[in-house]
Amino acid sequence: MIMTNRILIITGGLGGIGLDIVKFFYNKNYNLIILDNKKVSEFLNLNINKSIRSNFIIYKKIDISKPVLIKKLFIFLKNKYSKIDVLINCAGKQHIDSVESFPESKWENIINTNLSSSFYTSKYILPLMKKNKWGRIINISSVHGQVASINKSAYVASKHGMIGLTKTIALETAQLPITCNAICPGWVNTPLVSRQIDQKIRKNKTSRNIEIKKLLSEKHPNLKFISGEAIASLAYY
Repeated sequence: MIMTNRILIITGGLGGIGLDIVKFFYNKNYNLIILDNKKVSEFLNLNINKSIRSNFIIYKKIDISKPVLIKKLFIFLKNKYSKIDVLINCAGKQHIDSVESFPESKWENIINTNLSSSFYTSKYILPLMKKNKWGRIINISSVHGQVASINKSAYVASKHGMIGLTKTIALETAQLPITCNAICPGWVNTPLVSRQIDQKIRKNKTSRNIEIKKLLSEKHPNLKFISGEAIASLAYY
């Protein structure tokens, strides 16, 4: 067992990729603080054996799209813990619609959840990392932070913005023992992607296998999903 006293905060930690990251780092003996908006019962039902480990894992239910709630929570966390070593921004939402038909409320919620939350969590964690002279910020962006797809304006804009935010933080901390990097996975078999496939099945009146193949063929020549564990391994590296 790898022993560590490092504390890691992850947003969206009960989602598809986030949950794989949580399980991976918990097994590496990290202390985990999970931020998500899901019911506490979903955290309590996690298939994680906490009795055999000395590291802690706690859950804070929060609407990560609300800056005032992020600020309040991070003030509490900084008062409770003398250090927070790693921040992983993994919260994400998606909505599929053309620009002219895209609901404004959906746009604002996706931008706030996917992008603005990463700005605020980084803003409030950086002073503590600087004080302790060490820190790692990892932003889970997307291949859509590099390219675009139709009918995904908010998601694409938020993930492109996350790349810009990552580069800026990396430059601002370049002379410190603090790093900021982004991971840009393609298609991962998560609930978010599954809902997108379901939409296509209803719209095109086709089968799941057909829509999965069409989806993967857009950007995955091997026609395979990326595993959440592979992303977690990269974050650990």
